[in-house]
Amino acid sequence: MNIIEERLAANLRFEIGSSSIIGTRKYQQDLGYYYTDSTDVVSVVCDGMGGMAGGERASKMAIDVFARDLRQAKPVQIPEFLQLTTERMDKAVISLKDGAGRALNAGTTCVAVYCRQNQMYWLSVGDSRIYLIRGNKIVPLNRDHNYHLMLKEQLKSGMITREFYEKEDKTIQAEALISYIGIGKKRIVDVTKEPTELRCGDMIVLCSDGIYKSLNDSQVQALVMDNDLDMNIAADRLTAMALRYGGRGQDNTTVILMKYQGN
Repeated sequence: MNIIEERLAANLRFEIGSSSIIGTRKYQQDLGYYYTDSTDVVSVVCDGMGGMAGGERASKMAIDVFARDLRQAKPVQIPEFLQLTTERMDKAVISLKDGAGRALNAGTTCVAVYCRQNQMYWLSVGDSRIYLIRGNKIVPLNRDHNYHLMLKEQLKSGMITREFYEKEDKTIQAEALISYIGIGKKRIVDVTKEPTELRCGDMIVLCSDGIYKSLNDSQVQALVMDNDLDMNIAADRLTAMALRYGGRGQDNTTVILMKYQGN
């Protein structure tokens, strides 16, 4: 399974589960990572792009940099850490070369959740997603950094007409990324400045687009809640059902689940 685990110490506040499948693709460009110690739990999902070698190397480089930064200096100010490590991940992915020494021109999405005790911060670049399941509701916490987002903002500011927006939003280009790790200074980075206070029983879902392009939010919620006694089983159910509904076009699919069990 394409998940890197780093457990420095047990953290009884959280139960973590994960699953990653290649889908119907010929190669795997997703990578997941999670870290635990006595106070902190961190999870990251990256979805690489740039051909067979490019996407795999980009997602691996991004997570290697994130994990290295986390190990070298446990952050006091979590939002600042997330912002700075995003810049380092971006530079590292841009620096990747192919066998001939040319720029690899690869990239990766990245979502990360950093929990300290019951305080949760998150980071998002690209179109992987973070959901919070609380009670009987599922809430997407981040936004997709794609052409659709750009169109919405341009419509809101009056830069484009409603007619142009509706025409463009129906095209396949609406899902094209406008930000990712490896794009350089043009990237959009969403980092929470204030934490979300977790409640006992809250469940957090980090996933690549292989999940939400095959399953809607209600299906994700139902599958997690129906299997909430074991986060690994719940994660496996999510990827299995994504593969079932995605059929022959199923993308690489990775999910990390975190259940907050209280202090």
